[in-house]
Amino acid sequence: MFKALLARLKQGYKTGSFPTQSGPNLPPDFRGRPEIAADISEKEFSAAAAVCPIKDALMRDAQGVRLDMGRCLFCGRCAEVCRKIRFTKEYRLGVFTREALVVKAGEGPYTPPQQTNPDALALRNTLQLREVSAGGCAGCELDANVLGTLAWDMGRFGIRFVASPRHADAIYLTGPISANMQLALDKTYAAAPEPKFLIAAGACAISGGLYAHGRLPAPPALYIPGCPPHPATTLEALLRFTGRLTGQL
Repeated sequence: MFKALLARLKQGYKTGSFPTQSGPNLPPDFRGRPEIAADISEKEFSAAAAVCPIKDALMRDAQGVRLDMGRCLFCGRCAEVCRKIRFTKEYRLGVFTREALVVKAGEGPYTPPQQTNPDALALRNTLQLREVSAGGCAGCELDANVLGTLAWDMGRFGIRFVASPRHADAIYLTGPISANMQLALDKTYAAAPEPKFLIAAGACAISGGLYAHGRLPAPPALYIPGCPPHPATTLEALLRFTGRLTGQL
């Protein structure tokens, strides 16, 4: 016991200072919210769409060129062949509607949406999550698990993963919902008490990503895009979902 205490004293305080006005310390190759230049040509769009591994993640129609973050894997291939597309360092990607995941060419400055749902705002001091890995590769699951380590310590905000859906405020869904996980997901969501929310984390949970997408038990109240979402993206989205970040970032 004495040795363990000495080790902790030597380690010191390891929890990051997130959230801060300057944002988290992101890796150099981090790819955040994409931007598309208003003057992207048909040739440039075609070159970018040709290398995208996801059908219809990058679209062009009468409304112009659009990129669906709910389908995007953030692989960066489109930006490599088209200088009119770039991935910024904007990590605040969580949104409350499916439509808000679509980035349009020539969009102005981005402001993350703020929570207005009173049921979600009531969870400001506590948010209990039951995770369901519905056929995922473990990427989203591992990065969500990181939030419980001392580096992020989401428990200091009252956010925790719980063992039973009966103790949960929201179901945290990862994976494309395989056929073998459909019933388990439905039962888990049904077991959560009202009012309850569904959170879709990662491209697979939102749209299926590279795979066929199963049936969602309810419309998600929070979408967190990415493959996988960075821990900072997830934690910021959860805090904003409950209204904790109003006026802070």
